[in-house]
Amino acid sequence: MIPDLYTGQPLWLIIFCLVLAAGYAFALYFRDTRNEFHPVLKGLLGVIRFLAVFIISFMLLAPFIRSIFRDREKPVIILAVDNSQSIVLNSDSSFYRDKFLEDLNRVAKQLGQIAEVRPYLFGEHLTALTSLEELSTSAGFHDRLTNLSGLFPGLNTLYYNRNVGALIIASDGIYNTGSNPVYQAKNWPYPIYTIAMGDTNVRMDLIITRVNYNRMVYLNNQFPVEMVIHADAMKGMQSRLSIYHEGKRLYSQEFFIDRNDFTTTFAATLDAAKSGLQKYVIVADPVEGELSFVNNRKEIYIEVLDARNRVLILSAAPHPDISALKQAIGSNLNYEVEDFILTDFNGPPEAYNLVIMHQLPSVDEPAESMLRLMEEKGIPVLFILGGRSDLVRFNKWTSGLNLVARQTGLEEVLPVFDRSFSAFSISDETRTWLSDLPPLLAPPGEYQVANNVRTMLFQRIGMVETSRPLIMFADNPDGRKGVIAGEGLWKWRLFNYAKSKDHRNFNEIVNKMIQFLSLREQKKNFRVYHTANFTENKTALFEAEVYNNSYELITDPEVEMIIRNEDDVQFPFTFNRSGNAYLLDAGKFPPGNYVYEARTESDGKKMVSLGQFSISAIDLEALNTIADHPLLYQLANDNGGKMYYPDELALLADDLIRRDDIRTVTYSRTRYDDLLNKEWVLILMIVLLALEWFLRKWAGSY
Repeated sequence: MIPDLYTGQPLWLIIFCLVLAAGYAFALYFRDTRNEFHPVLKGLLGVIRFLAVFIISFMLLAPFIRSIFRDREKPVIILAVDNSQSIVLNSDSSFYRDKFLEDLNRVAKQLGQIAEVRPYLFGEHLTALTSLEELSTSAGFHDRLTNLSGLFPGLNTLYYNRNVGALIIASDGIYNTGSNPVYQAKNWPYPIYTIAMGDTNVRMDLIITRVNYNRMVYLNNQFPVEMVIHADAMKGMQSRLSIYHEGKRLYSQEFFIDRNDFTTTFAATLDAAKSGLQKYVIVADPVEGELSFVNNRKEIYIEVLDARNRVLILSAAPHPDISALKQAIGSNLNYEVEDFILTDFNGPPEAYNLVIMHQLPSVDEPAESMLRLMEEKGIPVLFILGGRSDLVRFNKWTSGLNLVARQTGLEEVLPVFDRSFSAFSISDETRTWLSDLPPLLAPPGEYQVANNVRTMLFQRIGMVETSRPLIMFADNPDGRKGVIAGEGLWKWRLFNYAKSKDHRNFNEIVNKMIQFLSLREQKKNFRVYHTANFTENKTALFEAEVYNNSYELITDPEVEMIIRNEDDVQFPFTFNRSGNAYLLDAGKFPPGNYVYEARTESDGKKMVSLGQFSISAIDLEALNTIADHPLLYQLANDNGGKMYYPDELALLADDLIRRDDIRTVTYSRTRYDDLLNKEWVLILMIVLLALEWFLRKWAGSY
């Protein structure tokens, strides 16, 4: 450390400090020759007063001390070892588990003579190790994913502006998540050396590479499962692909492998015969001599719903619109549709998620009892107006529209899409299709619209665009309501087919309306939210909400949950409060099906929420076990390093030791300290003034 003294004001002003201090001491002790102090004491008091005044005046110059420190930083060599499963999914697995780690540890200690070696493991995450000895015990090659590109931003953050000599990456070059590491390492500021692990030979292996399926289906429906099979070096062999559910084989297909690089696709159609979260196991029969049997099996989880949304169409008389609506709604497997003449319907309307009232109330059928019941039950309603509609009675049912007829009969109106409509999305293709549609027949009159109305289509009469709604929706306390202010929807469906040979656009419009209207909020006092499926490398997260009788969020009661696996083993948990809700991180679970029971109690009322979820296995590491050494070579070559094989670790150490740029670096640090902030300066001034006062008192003066 080299200290220097500086001042915030010009240094020559110190002369005035000296003159001021000397003048003050002289005037006090030497100007009057008749002073009663002994000459020796007088001189001592003068010196003390001189020092005290000089220090005080010198502080006015804002003095500070500049200190220069010299720090020596030893270079750092980062050693990152691939800890993923693909490393040991080959014939050299025992070598990498034992001898390779011992050799790598020995080389790391050798490099420790010139640098500080920092070991890391990477795969799913970047993990720092505390010592080289921990490398042998922690590297179990068990990570289910490899994010090779994630290595660089993580290390760059940790070692930014540090004396890093080199980065050593020991890997097989296989990555199955993240981006290409070659591009990620382009701006890496230090040389990269790679150790090429794994096996590049193509060995016998049968792999289920991909399974495509719907995660949600409906009970008693059929659903497709598509499976992609790949085989390496197995020409002339055969196997069988099977699908199992609860131990029962549902699908079986033998196949012959006619080439060494073999890929084929199988399609199966299964029946959803049981509701709930169902596990299906897909197995390709193992063939003797395969490298690994792990990738011959996949498990998928499908949620089978035991009920579909039910839609009821009621009318006063038959009409082609009803058939068009029924076919459009029936095209969506999520909905079950029924139609009745009102006088023939004797079922409970609350059994349906939505009721479509086609020209009801009509001049012949007021339908008051049905409408009153639906209003009491909060059942969403879609009104379709036409020539038989009784508009006076219609206006009584708070649909958001009050229509005052000015003349009898109907008039042709064309649809105009409201671009500000945001209740649900409509594809650009369907928006274009809407502009070409034939007209509907709508009642003429004055359309009075409530504030809570969202209009999807306006009416265009001839060339004049009006503000009269053609299709609109309203959110009411007694349930959502919609109005189609015109009849002739069947013409839209026929137009769709004439133009594109399908009914896709018409079906989209109808099903989007049905979905929006039939969605009813269930006001439960206790709710639990979660994802239906988690992967085995992620924690299972749950969120819960508790409401009081005024439907206000509260967090007073405790919320507990018991999770059970397929063997009925219980895992109890308690939620943590977080703001106005509850959160639970239940940790990681093995693959399988799980059910839960969440409980709480509020105002003496016990509430229970039941549910289920699944944990899916991650087998990406088994899908590709052929090492990518060209990637490792390019990674090292592009960043000033070299690639070495596991039997060349000694050469790697020699290469790094010979590098001239891996050396200890000396850094200079400058620190500025304000002298006025130093405690010893204040103490010195107090001591000087106190000493002067004591000596004067001792000598009998004031």
